[in-house]
Amino acid sequence: MKKMKDNCFNEFDPNAMSVEAALENILKSISSIKTSEYVDLKSAFGRILSKNIKSKINVPNYKNSAMDGYAVNVGDFNEKNKTYDCIGESFAGNPFLKPVKKNQAIKVMTGGMVPSGCNAVIMKELITQKGRVISTKSRIIKDQNIRFPGEDIKKNEIVLKAGKEIDEIDIGILASLGIDRVFVKKKPKIGFVSTGDELVSIKKPIKISQVYDSNRYLLHGLLKKYPVEIKDYGVVKDKIKSIEKKFVEASLNCDVLITTGGVSVGDADYVKEVLEKLGKVNFWKIAVKPGRPLAYGKIKKCIFFGLPGNPVSVVVTFNLFVNAALNKLMGKGQDHVLSLEAELLMSIKKRKGRKEYKRGILLSKNNKLYVRKSGLQGSNILSSVKDANCYIELGENMREVPKGAKVKVLPFTLTSEHYEQ
Repeated sequence: MKKMKDNCFNEFDPNAMSVEAALENILKSISSIKTSEYVDLKSAFGRILSKNIKSKINVPNYKNSAMDGYAVNVGDFNEKNKTYDCIGESFAGNPFLKPVKKNQAIKVMTGGMVPSGCNAVIMKELITQKGRVISTKSRIIKDQNIRFPGEDIKKNEIVLKAGKEIDEIDIGILASLGIDRVFVKKKPKIGFVSTGDELVSIKKPIKISQVYDSNRYLLHGLLKKYPVEIKDYGVVKDKIKSIEKKFVEASLNCDVLITTGGVSVGDADYVKEVLEKLGKVNFWKIAVKPGRPLAYGKIKKCIFFGLPGNPVSVVVTFNLFVNAALNKLMGKGQDHVLSLEAELLMSIKKRKGRKEYKRGILLSKNNKLYVRKSGLQGSNILSSVKDANCYIELGENMREVPKGAKVKVLPFTLTSEHYEQ
């Protein structure tokens, strides 16, 4: 039997690492950054908390009304007495502080403090009033329409845990606690560089056999979603000395270096060779399509990802592997990827040997989920990602998948254009 050549073009490659094993290898080799800093609350969006935040107060910190109405004591209301004498008002920020006696009521606005002598609020719409006297035919229950201290957040309660990525709701909660700055992980420095003699700046006219360098802009967009410092190291030609010089420069100034191109088995693919010389290669082939040629390792303390050159492969491998690495580095918990089951609207051909991520369009119709490919699936066809809202995940051992089969789908974000079509 003829021995299979070990390269990146065979569907089955015994030396290619599984997606799961690659992720495990990456996460085991990365430690979270130790340095942190204080930032003001308005600058905290998207940052990763370094330590738990405990509330020093109750929220709300006083008993207040959940609606406009009248604060009363339930014990004063009975068959013989169904009226109250309204003696004052309590507004938010301007409470009624005098004693409330038997058969007396206080008009309260939403958020207004409920006087200590009152234990219920009657809705304004449920009372009738003559002068100062109010009455109601509705049943009154103790504590109705009252918000109590600590009902939202209790004093000494941990409200946000270390590793949480701060969003707009968190900022609102922190403001409600009177917190004006938070302790967050310092932003890691992420550098990236494109390799290839064929790459041309988007500001220059393109010639035959050249392509515009889209990967650097693609990576910049992917990294903008993270609380990181982004460093663009430009393009380096396919020359070992040039690549080595650029890698040394970037690795000295970055926590992570990401390259695109030059990791396959071509005569001008030098990234893996340079990585072996300067640092350590953990692995360089993964049983995944698109994206098998992926070099992962370190140059001293700098984490290194050598992604494939094709733009779709860049997106897929970034989402699968770089995302997990950045989360671990920043001290954030790993993302829990939502997976759904959907019915195929077309057959899909696939060879055994690699897990594949087809770009797809997920549809909802008559309370059922359907999915179809978003177009041509070549690793150079970025429009297939632009038009997609999900990945169709196909296991290593799957072959042709027929129309009507149920498949695993990993959605991006659904929009209205993907419903009822």
